Amino acid sequence: MTDWETPPAGTWGHFAWRRNNLLAEITEQGGEWTTGRVKQLYRRCLPGHVYRHNIRRDLGHLHEVGHLDRHGHGTARRYYTRRQEGTAA
Repeated sequence: MTDWETPPAGTWGHFAWRRNNLLAEITEQGGEWTTGRVKQLYRRCLPGHVYRHNIRRDLGHLHEVGHLDRHGHGTARRYYTRRQEGTAA
């Protein structure tokens, strides 16, 4: 697990900081990432509570900017994996 230091001051910096650390964890650990798995990670690494809605936004943002592939669209189980370099969105 990467070393999560104290987030920078300011709300917007905190979002970017949290997403960058999440992407580092996904890259390091690999595998399938669900909202529940991210929630467990955030519980261990962050001082406060992060709502599932915000976790879904974090994963969705990383997908939108091209870092993650989304799987299970239209099913009850949606998960994300790290996009392999050189693959199309």
